[in-house]
Amino acid sequence: MSAELTVNFRARRVATILFYAAAALTVAHCLSVIAWYEDLLPIDDWLYYSFFDLDEEESIGTWFSALILFGAGQLSWLLARIQRPSPNGKYAWWLLLAIGFHLLSLDEVAGFHEFINTIVEDTHWTTFGAGIALLIAIAYLPFLWSLPTSTRYLLMASGAIYLGGAVGVEWATIWYEDNDQLDTLPYNLWNGLEEFMEMFGIVLYIYTLLDYIERTKPGYTLTFKFQNNP
Repeated sequence: MSAELTVNFRARRVATILFYAAAALTVAHCLSVIAWYEDLLPIDDWLYYSFFDLDEEESIGTWFSALILFGAGQLSWLLARIQRPSPNGKYAWWLLLAIGFHLLSLDEVAGFHEFINTIVEDTHWTTFGAGIALLIAIAYLPFLWSLPTSTRYLLMASGAIYLGGAVGVEWATIWYEDNDQLDTLPYNLWNGLEEFMEMFGIVLYIYTLLDYIERTKPGYTLTFKFQNNP
C-alpha cells in the first residue's frame, strides 16, 4: 500500500510566515534582555537563556535559524537537481550553495566559527569570514549574471543582509568583547539586530528561490511517496 503527498509552496506565503516568525523571535529577545538587565520582571535565569536569547545555542531562535538555513540548503539542492539535466552549467553552482547552507546550518548549532576564535586569538573570525565571502561573491558573479534580473538582485540583497549581520554587526561588537562588556544590555541588543539580519537574509533567499522556481517551472510541485511494505 502506498500514498502520495503533493505540496505546492507559494513563495510569498512561505516568506511572510518565516519573516513574522523571525520578527517575533527578535522582539521576544529584545524584551527579555531589557527585562533581565533592567530588573523589570523576576525572570528565571534558566527560562531566559533556554528560550529567548538569540545568542545562545540552546534557544528557540537558534533552532529556527538552523532550520531555515537547512531549508535554504534543501531548496538549493532541489534547484541543483532541477538544473542537472540542463546544459546551462548551473547545476554545480546550486549544488555548492546547497553544501554551503547545510554547513551554515550545522555551524549555527555546533559553533565552528567560535572555535576559530579560540585557536586564532589575535584575529577575529569576522576577518576570515569577510575574506571568504568576498572570494565567493567574485566567483559567483558569472552565475549571478546568468540569472533573471529580479532573481539576481534579490540574491545579492539576501547575501548583503545576511553578511551585514553575521560579519558586519559582529565586527561592530568586537569592542564589547575586548572591553569585557559582553554581559550588558547594549551588547545583547546588538545581538538581536545581528540575528534578525541573518534570519531576514535567509528568509529573503528562500523567497528568491521559491519565486525563481515559480517563474521558471510554473505549476511545479513536490510529491512525497510513502510505501508501506508488509
